[in-house]
Amino acid sequence: MAKPDPKLEIITVFQSDNLIAFELAKAVLDEAGIEYRTLEDAPAGYGFSPILNPMRRILMPAYRKDEALELIADAQQETELFEDESDMPAE
Repeated sequence: MAKPDPKLEIITVFQSDNLIAFELAKAVLDEAGIEYRTLEDAPAGYGFSPILNPMRRILMPAYRKDEALELIADAQQETELFEDESDMPAE
């Protein structure tokens, strides 16, 4: 079976239920000119509200993954918004 084309393969590079951390990650990618799409969904389970606690994801082509993760990690080091493990860049 052929390996998927990295320009067509879509991956999650960041996910968080923290709106500020999510917006910061988006701003870093916007500033770098990296195209992405976002997705919001509510995790199932007790205590989660789809309105108050949606899980936000940043999706992009796999070939831009390394650059995006580096930018988000640099922003992470400059702020304490990423204290929770759920706010870490996806790897």
